[in-house]
Amino acid sequence: MTIKLTVPVLTLSALLVGCGGGGGGSDSGSTDTGRASAVADSSETSPTATESTQSETVMIEGCEVDMYQAAMLEQVNAARATARSCGTEAFAAAQPLTYNCPIEGAATSHSQDMATNNFFSHMGSDGLRVGARVTATEYEWSVVGENIAAGYDEVETVMDAWLESPGHCRNIMDPQFTEFAVTRVDASNVDYENYWTQVFATPR
Repeated sequence: MTIKLTVPVLTLSALLVGCGGGGGGSDSGSTDTGRASAVADSSETSPTATESTQSETVMIEGCEVDMYQAAMLEQVNAARATARSCGTEAFAAAQPLTYNCPIEGAATSHSQDMATNNFFSHMGSDGLRVGARVTATEYEWSVVGENIAAGYDEVETVMDAWLESPGHCRNIMDPQFTEFAVTRVDASNVDYENYWTQVFATPR
């Protein structure tokens, strides 16, 4: 199986072997980096300041989510609970994130776009990045970030890949983020059998 990661960004994208990111950084400008199994991250600061084959769902923060989404939130918060180094940058333990229903729409639209149009990038087929996707959900944000990946079967394996990638790890550990959502879209007849998008945000 081929796996891909993108590099994390604050308006950055990163890749490992298949990684792509769409958030991380400040966005009065934006930056992209990365690729690996396929993981990418990026983040943006506001200029002014899923699909799943699983049928079981649970309620988190008033959102009905699939079990893999609940498991991903748990793993992200477990990672944030412990100080760690992301490459050469040291991060203290950070407060847990809460799941956010509106920004899940931004994660879903990007994963679906990558699966439908067979590409791996923080930039969508429409030329837009994570900030625009989150804005389209009517969520008023001050900062947003994005990690992407492709070809990973399990929450544990994609999380391990993101945490081993400095850029993606930074988005996961960044204390400025307070809310989170994730979507995995399964695909066929394209380069990867699934596409993951994590979105991180803080309201204005």
